Amino acid sequence: MLIGWDAADWKIITPLLDQGLMPTLEDFVNHGVMGNIATLQPILSPMLWNSIATGKRPDKHGILGFMEPDLQTGAVRPVASTSRKVKAIWNILTQRGYNAHVVGWFAGHPAEPIRGISVSDLFPYAVGPLDKEWPLPPGAVHPESMRDRFAALRMHPSEVTEAAILPWIPRAAEIDQEKDKGLQQFAKVLAENCSIHNAATWILQNEPWDFLAVYYNAIDHFSHGFMHYHPPRMDGIPENKFEIYKDVINSAYRFHDMMFQTLLDLAGPDTTVVLVSDHGFHSDHLRPRAIPHEPAGPAVQHRRFGIICMKGEHIQQDERIYGATLLDVTPTILTLFGLPVGEDMDGRVLAGL
Repeated sequence: MLIGWDAADWKIITPLLDQGLMPTLEDFVNHGVMGNIATLQPILSPMLWNSIATGKRPDKHGILGFMEPDLQTGAVRPVASTSRKVKAIWNILTQRGYNAHVVGWFAGHPAEPIRGISVSDLFPYAVGPLDKEWPLPPGAVHPESMRDRFAALRMHPSEVTEAAILPWIPRAAEIDQEKDKGLQQFAKVLAENCSIHNAATWILQNEPWDFLAVYYNAIDHFSHGFMHYHPPRMDGIPENKFEIYKDVINSAYRFHDMMFQTLLDLAGPDTTVVLVSDHGFHSDHLRPRAIPHEPAGPAVQHRRFGIICMKGEHIQQDERIYGATLLDVTPTILTLFGLPVGEDMDGRVLAGL
């Protein structure tokens, strides 16, 4: 099982581990290997997650950013899975006869025809109000016969209730929602990632599987929205807003730890699990004071090192790994399956197996 936590960073995680606030991850790393993972430049997530899934640099896999020209209409569209020029790990495993599933992978729309269920990254997005028709985009789920079942697994932002908000933002009632859109942003990110989690857990409970890849964007999105409220308080941040939103980032990590526990419980103790992020996120004095006014401007908040952790029967216990890059994930997984690493892959098999 390959789990992606976009922007997860040891600088946030380590203090939470020390306080006993991420018990699932703490047990995981104590019985597996952990380390930093170096990202690629530029630090743009669609490009990076496709390097993770292919073991190849962007010039080989073809996913170069968030948007791309639509050659049929001449317009600009979100980058599509059909623009990837090489096989991802789930394509390789499909060709070898394995039951492989992928949920929410960045630049994963339309869903790919694999030997399993493919759920695209456009699957969780609410395109209308809950009381109106809320259709899935065409191509969001493969096979098409599973479309209605997975549509029913989605959570709408308007379903995020007070009970879900208050553990993260205890003083939410003080927010003037006409002037401050923080709660709307929070509800959107939470609902989308609950939808992804629902899809992944349904597959684990109901489908035969040899491999599952699931990607969560919440840590990155919460960080872009709320990291400037994370302690210590930055210059220029009003004290009242700091007090309202200061716990969001730590809560996001703790929520991921809970989802992680569910995935591990459903996968069972014999499953080899790889947890990875594509980059880190500045959370201390290196937080930028201003964001460039350009489409990829928020990338200045990204840090060059993310996280990697692995645990399984053939993985060492309570060890650190050094020198890992995003390009090493797919070669390592292929080796765990007993398959050869592609000669044109840019990564290497990580030590620790």
